[in-house]
Amino acid sequence: MAAAFDEVEAKTIGILTSSFGRMTTSAPYVLAIDLGTTAVKVCVIDPSGGVVASASDVHTTVYSTDGGAEQDADAWWASIGRCARDAIAKAGPGAAPGVIAVTSQFMSVVAVDRRGLPLAPVIMWTDRRGEMLHPLNERYDVWEQWLDVHGLIPLPADDVAHIYVLRDRYPDHVERLAAYVEPSDAITARLVGHVSATASTAFPLMCTDNRDWNNVGYHDELLAHCGLDRSVLPVIVAAELPLGTVTADTAAHLGVAVTTIVLPATVDSITSAIGCGALTPDRTAFVIGTTAVMATHVASKSNDLGHGLSTIPSPLPGRYFVMAENGMGGKALDLFVNQVVYGEDAFGGGPAPADAYERAARAAASVPPGAGGVQFMPWLVGSIAPAPDDDVRGGFFGVSLATTRAHLARAVYEGVALNAAWLLGPFGDFVGAPVREITIGGGGARADLWAQILADACNVSVHQIEDPAHTNARGAALLALAQLGHINYDDIPAMLRVRRSYEPANASVYPAMLERLQHAHAGVPRS
Repeated sequence: MAAAFDEVEAKTIGILTSSFGRMTTSAPYVLAIDLGTTAVKVCVIDPSGGVVASASDVHTTVYSTDGGAEQDADAWWASIGRCARDAIAKAGPGAAPGVIAVTSQFMSVVAVDRRGLPLAPVIMWTDRRGEMLHPLNERYDVWEQWLDVHGLIPLPADDVAHIYVLRDRYPDHVERLAAYVEPSDAITARLVGHVSATASTAFPLMCTDNRDWNNVGYHDELLAHCGLDRSVLPVIVAAELPLGTVTADTAAHLGVAVTTIVLPATVDSITSAIGCGALTPDRTAFVIGTTAVMATHVASKSNDLGHGLSTIPSPLPGRYFVMAENGMGGKALDLFVNQVVYGEDAFGGGPAPADAYERAARAAASVPPGAGGVQFMPWLVGSIAPAPDDDVRGGFFGVSLATTRAHLARAVYEGVALNAAWLLGPFGDFVGAPVREITIGGGGARADLWAQILADACNVSVHQIEDPAHTNARGAALLALAQLGHINYDDIPAMLRVRRSYEPANASVYPAMLERLQHAHAGVPRS
């Protein structure tokens, strides 16, 4: 079995690409590839962080009754090509990208060959089939070591579990395997024709020693516990050094020049934090994408297992990203809109109109704060921070004969906001700075109503970033410009524009609702 590439080759690539950072005298336009769970978005972004043009395409996830969740990495690649060509055409010849930055959802696994071509379906982060295959299933004796060395305990649906699903369900991939990688690294491998990872993107593989930001690498004991060999994992390269230029095939596929530089990939939670300006502990981001994530950066590795908080080595020099996955965000609203209100079934509600989410916001705004006593529990695939529990599930409570769909809609917005409010205290304690204001980004942050409800539920000032749907792509582009030396990392927050700020207006309504939500979490029957 061939490794992704050996250490000599890795060092050679680092030497060859280290000069790319100063190839241009003026800052380039960036082609930002944002690979989410439900869609891919490709943007052309100017040197100031402005989105010149964008295009997107949706993904299909194949679910199975045994807990499987798979996607097709070849379909990703086709969508990326279509979207890149579309966005570049919209941007025009004066905005031809000189750099590509990739960011994606994480805790999913792709088996790739030496050129980055996928060898099997992608096992997605929501896939539950690996729990009983996981070599560390219920190995509580290793938790302390994992927290000390890595920073996160083995999970029922972590990358190790997904690797064992691939080996169990698709054993033929092993013959041509170069490495198991995260989606972001699968894309960059295909862009440049060789496989690698960074300290950030290798983190979900669960086998790295993250205690020293300057010296992250695979840990022999963790590898042995997981039954994995270094030869099946990507070599870890510096986050700030370009990987090279695109291959000729890639250039034609994307519609870019063969001289286009590719930077190492990043996970989307980190680039979303950067896109909201949360580079230091005194700045907090809350990103409402498919999931809801509270985020910032700190100076050292740490963890709080009880509240589901941990840190990941960040591509920002010397900093660790605070990982506070709060659970379902926009996906909760998506479920309500597309599977309850406009579900394609005998009730005849679907298909959803183009303005379905605007209608949901109007309906929710038509009822007073508190949704007439109805509350929504947003734990659709279990809860994460601040109360980790894989088995808890969500739903509505407090429904009465007076309840309407408008009440249910508002309850969804409020449920996500209250889950964030529950996290505020533990998050502030963890980073050593109380949360007094939040900058929000992500697709869900487009809803003014959600921003106001978040300000009310959390009782803090909320700043809605301009063009929030492109928060992640913008963060990836600004990070790339800093890595290439065109801007300073600490300049990024000042480059971001706030569309509108919200102050608490109905804060007195929500403490009792938060208490009821916490009691509901404790009392909901587990699966």
